[in-house]
Amino acid sequence: MADILEVYNRCGSCRHFQLSFTDRMGRGMGECRGKPTRPEVASSDFGCGEYHLQRDHLMPGAPVPVDADLSPHQREMAKRIEMVRLAQASARHTTERVRMVRPQNLQEPRAPQVTTIPLDDADGTPMQRQQLKELLAEVIDEALGVSDSELHPRYRGGKVVVQPANPELAPKELEIDVLFRKVITIRDKLRVLEQRINTHEKLDTTDKIQLQQYISGCYGSLTSFNYLFRDREDWFVGDSGKGG
Repeated sequence: MADILEVYNRCGSCRHFQLSFTDRMGRGMGECRGKPTRPEVASSDFGCGEYHLQRDHLMPGAPVPVDADLSPHQREMAKRIEMVRLAQASARHTTERVRMVRPQNLQEPRAPQVTTIPLDDADGTPMQRQQLKELLAEVIDEALGVSDSELHPRYRGGKVVVQPANPELAPKELEIDVLFRKVITIRDKLRVLEQRINTHEKLDTTDKIQLQQYISGCYGSLTSFNYLFRDREDWFVGDSGKGG
């Protein structure tokens, strides 16, 4: 049975479509392997959210978009990477506009070091230099994905015991606080890696998407440690979007 050729974004040109027969009107009827809840479709039906182009089923000369060969998940990841890139480019542009350039031949006396910054707290008192440094450190940590997470109260002071199958061997113990710090360290470094991938100038979109998928897989593997976190917003989230 010859394949039915269709234009872009029609079921007949989707790789999930499998032709079964042609009716009396000449329409191709088949099965959708991408959505089990909708098994029988016509080749001329409009594509759904799971549409993924199969070029062998594309009508010759039919126009296709630039990202036609990407899967729905890859297309969504490409949009997120582009949004992050535009936001960071806008932030750099704003910083460059407000940056002051001092002429090399201009000699000015060095300003004395101050301990009080001309900024006010909520109660109107001047902000001290140390307070401003702590505030800036908090902003930088948030931008780099580094955050303070709290251990769940029920596990404070507890231990992880690894018992060998051989009863003659001594078990190994690890304090849960130590394990929790190691898990947080891995998470923070993954977040930094994710941001550097998004802003890397020599990686194309396809490479960034593939590396993002590996990182999402790491997050998915680390969801087993979500019970250690006190706050649900600190949980690991994998590809499925669920942290439990």
